[in-house]
Formats: sequence, structure tokens, C-alpha cells
Amino acid sequence: MISAPQRGLDERLARAEERALPWLAGFAVLLALQISPLWYATPDGAAYLSIARGIAAGGPLARLGDAQLGFPIGYPLLISPVFLAGARPFMLLALVHWLLAVVFMVGVYRWTRQYIGTGALWVTGLVMANVNVWNLYRRTLSEAAFLAVMIWTVNGLNRALTEPTARRAGASMPMLVAAAALPLLSAIREVGVLFGAGFVLALLARVPRRAMTWQAATLPLLVCIAVIPVAALVIRPERLAAAGPAFAGHLAGYADAGDAIGASLGARLHLRMTEIGQLLVPGMFKAYGSGWIDINTLIYAPLLAAVSYGWWKFLRRSGEVFAFTAPLYLGLHLAWPYAAGSRYLLPLVPLLFVCLWTACAPLRHTRRVLFAGLLVAHVGVAAGYWLAIDAPRARACDRDWPALEQLGARLRADARPILAAGVPGCVAPMLELVVDRPVQWSHDGAAVDAGVHWLLLPDHAAPVGGFAPGPGAAGGYRLLERDG
Repeated sequence: MISAPQRGLDERLARAEERALPWLAGFAVLLALQISPLWYATPDGAAYLSIARGIAAGGPLARLGDAQLGFPIGYPLLISPVFLAGARPFMLLALVHWLLAVVFMVGVYRWTRQYIGTGALWVTGLVMANVNVWNLYRRTLSEAAFLAVMIWTVNGLNRALTEPTARRAGASMPMLVAAAALPLLSAIREVGVLFGAGFVLALLARVPRRAMTWQAATLPLLVCIAVIPVAALVIRPERLAAAGPAFAGHLAGYADAGDAIGASLGARLHLRMTEIGQLLVPGMFKAYGSGWIDINTLIYAPLLAAVSYGWWKFLRRSGEVFAFTAPLYLGLHLAWPYAAGSRYLLPLVPLLFVCLWTACAPLRHTRRVLFAGLLVAHVGVAAGYWLAIDAPRARACDRDWPALEQLGARLRADARPILAAGVPGCVAPMLELVVDRPVQWSHDGAAVDAGVHWLLLPDHAAPVGGFAPGPGAAGGYRLLERDG
């Protein structure tokens, strides 16, 4: 039994589900408020922008002067036209990311509406108000593009699964569109190829259940099997090379794979369980814990059990592509257990919330109230982090552009190694964009490597042995040059 006020709230929420458009527009507005000329600087973001800028300039194709890109080409190729507008087109980039986020949101709502009905509004809201989605949406990283292309690839593949058998005389339009999208998805992030494998599994699972005949399944199966190698071929050869620890966390880091995969299965499971919890629980996006015997485990382990139960129920009921792809996707990241603040598991967030919705089915009328409460909490956490922490940091970094441009004018003419020491973390990637080559960063005052020639320090920093005053200072920073 539920109380009369709770029943009344549930009924109001049910009426809201009937008019989803204003809610979706509201989510889009929340994202639009974050469009700004600020650059939320990250090392990976600088690398992507360097590649995109080179593409816009007509080549050569390089990442901060290095022909070995080390990053997928799809996202830089997609955003490269914005560099025709100038060297720092961050407002245009933010607008592109907003458009990609809206495309993703509409795709999530369409997918969830088909498979869980009216609960689609609350799941879509939880996805679009997630602090992890917001943080990565604001940054010049591949997540925004991957999420948008991924969800529509899933929609296309699911449509190809469920078309009437009578229309299987030729390759269907959804099948062809989804087949074309798979190489694009894989070019943005290599794991996109797994969605093709998920489609194959979903297709094969329909035949024993008599949801499809072998005759009807043959053509889409052949099309997908033919497209998967094409999708794999868009991965640049050097991405499979041993590129060393500089690319740890990317597929180019095969040199580190031995140590990473050597970690125990328990440690890998703990890492991914933690990241699933960070995605789902409001305010826990930075709560890692120190191991299985930890207070966070009391939250994350039951949540993982509920999600796993919901996934099994959802898979058996729907037989759709995303649910079949998830074990492959998670399995890959169990074998590749780098921590990246939930970046690697972020594409699973729509499915995770659907699984949680499915697992909560016994709650009946309480389920809507619970998910609406979660939505309010997620919006509060995401907005609070953005307004109180992330945006002020970005504004502070933005004030450094004139100084870094001034100091970078000297550094562009000298290709010897640069170290930025004791400065904010955004300074190194900003300077990388200015000089278009790698800039090392040290925050803890560690010894300066013998190969470093240029040293960027804050004005208040103590002198460093072996370095003499360089060509100048600007904006609270000074540049030192190695003696001799």
C-alpha cells in the first residue's frame, strides 16, 4: 500500500509522461546554458583539436606534430570544419556538442520509449542530467559524437531486427543505414565495432525462439558480417602498435597491456563495479574507494546486482541489440582495466538506467516517484559541480590565453622539449595548442628531466638550478631556458 499523497504524486508524474516534449526541451535548454567560448582543457582534448586543426588546414595529418596520431580519426574529422573560423573556435565547438547532445537525447528517448514505454521520460532525463555526461559534453572529447552516433546505430540495428519477414527480399533501409553507421562509430571510438557483434548475437538469438526464420536472418547476417571487418579497418594501424605509457587507457597502449591485464579479475570487477555506481548514484562520480572492503562497496555491490538482474529480464523480454552488446563491451573493459573516471563505461549509461528501471518493476507506483527523485538529485549534482567548480576553473584558465600566446611565440621557433611546472593543469594543454607540440606537466615539484630545455613556471616559484631567465614573462608566468 502507498499513501494518498504518494499516489497523487505518482498520478501527476504519469500525466507528465503523456507530454514528454516540454520535458525534453527543458533538458536541451539545460545543456544549451552550458554553451560558452570557454575551453575545458584536457590533454586528450588538446590532441583531438590538434588533429582537427591539421585536417582543416589541409594536412599533414598529425597530433601535436607527431604523425602517429594515437587517437581515433572520426571525432577530429567531424569537428575539423569549425577551425575554418579561427584558431580557437570554442564557441562553435560548444554548439556542435550541443547539437550532438540533442541528437543523442532524441535517440535515447526513441529507444527507451520502444522498449520500456512511458518510463522513457525518466530514463532519458537521468541520462541527460547525469554529471558524467555533462562533464564530458563540455569537453572537446569524442564522447559527445560517439554517444550520438551509437544510439542511432542501435536504433537502426533494432529496426532491422524487427522488420516483418515479408520485407526481407532485399537489404532493408534500416539495415543499410545501420551498416553504414558502424564504420563511422568505430572511427570515433574503436569499441563501436562491438555493436555489430551485438547485432549478430541478437539476430541469432531470434531464430531458436521462432521470432525469425533462418531464411529471413541470412541477408542481414551476411551484411553485418561483411561490415564488421570494414568497421575494423577504419582503425588506424598505429592504434594497434605498442605506443607506450603516453597513451595508457587507449588501445594504442598495448605496451602496458601486460601489466594491466595481469591484474586480478577481482580488481578489474571492482573497478568496473565502481564506475557503474559512479554513473548511477548522484554525487558519487568521484567516489572510488580503496578495495572491496570499503563503505562504497555497500552501495555499489547491491546496485550492480540490481542492474544485472534488470539486464537479464530486459534481455529476455526485448532481445534487442544494446542488451546483447553490453556483455561484450563490459568484457572488453574488464580485460582492459584502466581507470578513466567512468569515461569508458559512459556509453552504457542509457542501458544501465533501463536495467535499473526494469529491476524496480515490483515497486509499481513507487518506481516513478523514485526515478523522479533521482532525476532531481542528478540535476542538482550536475548543475552544482558545473556552476561551483568546473566553470570557475575554466574561466580562470581562459584568462591565461594572452600570456600563453605571448610566451608561445618564442617557443614555436624552438622545438626543444617544454615542461610546465607548478602551474594549473589546464596550462600544459593550452600551451600545447599554442605551440602545436607536446608540453610536459609537473604539479608536485619533481626533479626536472635532463632532456627539458624550456621551463614554464609561475612568477612566485623558486629558481631552478641549471636554468637561466628566458625570453620573458607574462600574466603571472615566466619562461626559463636551460643553461648552455
